[in-house]
Amino acid sequence: MKKHTLFGKVIFWLGFLIFILGFMFNETLGIIQDVPASVYSFSMPAIIIGIILIIISNVFKKEND
Repeated sequence: MKKHTLFGKVIFWLGFLIFILGFMFNETLGIIQDVPASVYSFSMPAIIIGIILIIISNVFKKEND
């Protein structure tokens, strides 16, 4: 993570956090089994958004001087 800008690091950790939360509340894959339907419906979009943010964070790298 030394080669990424501060904005890239923030996007990476935010995406990682959203991915983990989506993974935890997923009824099939997750750790927590008794989840309300409203939370379960947001688990797959959270996983997808987390992965997208992690991929986008690779764009924000420091330039070599």
